[in-house]
Amino acid sequence: MADELRTDEYTISISREIVVCKNMIATATDRLARLEKRHGLTTADLLAGHQGQPHGAERDAWLEIHAGLLAWRQRLQEYEEAYRALKK
Repeated sequence: MADELRTDEYTISISREIVVCKNMIATATDRLARLEKRHGLTTADLLAGHQGQPHGAERDAWLEIHAGLLAWRQRLQEYEEAYRALKK
């Protein structure tokens, strides 16, 4: 019984972390979409160094948001794997 309770607590905690990850991914995706619309440039174009890209602090912020998105996606994948492992 104690092990079941502990496992339930783990799955509940991981479920909450999955929700946080999904919310952060949605926020970062929205922020990138707004930057892309404002500059008429995709994030892929920015990363490839295409002409007309923003410079300075805005470029740094854009790249930081993109890096954060990648990190949140990785975390989500790890939490989902851990959740599936607990559910076996």
